[in-house]
Amino acid sequence: MSVDTIVAQLRAAAAGKTPIKDVRTIVETLVADPERAANTFGDPGEDVILFEDETVSIWYCHFHPGMSVPAHDHQVSGTIGVFRGRERNDFFEADPSGGLRKSSDVFLGPGDTLSFGPSAIHSVSCVSETPCNGLHVYLGPLTTVERTLFDIDKGAEMPFDDENYDRLMASDRFTA
Repeated sequence: MSVDTIVAQLRAAAAGKTPIKDVRTIVETLVADPERAANTFGDPGEDVILFEDETVSIWYCHFHPGMSVPAHDHQVSGTIGVFRGRERNDFFEADPSGGLRKSSDVFLGPGDTLSFGPSAIHSVSCVSETPCNGLHVYLGPLTTVERTLFDIDKGAEMPFDDENYDRLMASDRFTA
């Protein structure tokens, strides 16, 4: 199956009557054969937006070993399927003191899939000795949605923009 075919299937599913279920089914099927998925996508060594419109954002994601991304929200539902490496998703919820506290973690390896709702807040870490690669599908235009980044250590939240993301990523907490 080609990347173009996968994108076409995901676009149709996202515009259908049961988008969350249908997108997840496609992603599950795709990563059920991790080697085939890895061969289909290759490894450009960075995140690539494969497609985005008002209904869906389809990303090939690449996390280097030891890399973590700060806690953030999406404001849209999403599905992650991993086909190479291993990642940990730490989920957070509101703390009565006004900050956030970790509520759970989910580890994903080759062949695993995770879905989350629009109010989920999570961070992602590559916990394998090799890069972690996967397909991330969001039910909306992720690059234009007003999102939030969270500095868990300082109990601060800020708009998710390039400047804030780069600043948080430059801290020792998020680099290997």
